[in-house]
Formats: sequence, structure tokens, C-alpha cells
Amino acid sequence: MVMHIRGLVSDGTDPDPYVKLYLLPDPQKTSKRKTKAARRTCNPTTTRWYLHIYLEQRVIHLRVLGDGAFWENTLLGETFIPMRRLVPGQHWVDWHQLCAAGSDSAH
Repeated sequence: MVMHIRGLVSDGTDPDPYVKLYLLPDPQKTSKRKTKAARRTCNPTTTRWYLHIYLEQRVIHLRVLGDGAFWENTLLGETFIPMRRLVPGQHWVDWHQLCAAGSDSAH
């Protein structure tokens, strides 16, 4: 479950952020999950952003996007989380640094 995002960069107007999650590898993108957008905030908090899939040897690709007008969404940041770090049946709470789109440090 994604609960909090903090410190998103604003270009003068707070974004309407939402999260897209992918389990990699997934060439057909059948694992994609998307949350509803939070309105005008750089620090969204919610209890409705869920992902209930536990598959070892996979990687979560988490992207935070700004909900733009006319389907023009802006990538605010992304990170990759190896699922091997997760322990089935246990909650895992951690902050993950978001990297700029296409950044080598995101992998």
C-alpha cells in the first residue's frame, strides 16, 4: 500500500499527483495499477492506494504523475523497489527517494 508521498516539486502550482505501479518484468503491462489523483498537493496522504501482489523475483516500478488537463500528465518522479526485500505476511514501511524520469539512479 502506498500511504504517503512528500516533497514533490511544484512549478508554481501544486500538482494533482497520482501513482502508477508496475511489477517488472511485465511486457504486456498486465500488472499496472493506478490510484485516483489527490488534488493540489505536494504531500499527498491516503489509505486507498493498494497493491496486493506478492511475487518474488519481480520489481515494483512506482511512478508519481501530475494529473494534467487534456490527458497531458507530467511525470513527477519514479523509483524501482525489488520485491525480494519484502517479507510475506509482514508490513513494510519505508521512504523511497523518487528520481527524475529516465535517471540511471532510478534503477
